[in-house]
Amino acid sequence: MNTSNHDKLFDLSYLNQIFQGNQEMVHKIIQLFLEQVPEYIQEMENCLTRNDLLALHPLAHKAKSSIAMLGLKSLEEKVLRIESDSKAHRNLDVLPDLVHQLQNDCMMARQQLADVLQSS
Repeated sequence: MNTSNHDKLFDLSYLNQIFQGNQEMVHKIIQLFLEQVPEYIQEMENCLTRNDLLALHPLAHKAKSSIAMLGLKSLEEKVLRIESDSKAHRNLDVLPDLVHQLQNDCMMARQQLADVLQSS
């Protein structure tokens, strides 16, 4: 992988621990993230287009576990805030920016995680 450790958005230590270093299982979780989470984030963008900010929290909830398992801390902070604020109907004015930031971070994480799969 051409990204140095301090630039990585992810931390696979949790997955390596629970799967006891089984790289096939770690790669399956990465693949699930690559397939599912971008779809959830695109659905969040669609909610923004429809100005349906209260519909964000179920999508954020779906994405949360995949993001957390991969140690994507910057994404996790954003997705948790989107989930809680949308559900509680608070800070709705900042939700569009958070969704856009989440999408940008997700694109970077996707590339880094795809690199992990390609280099294996």
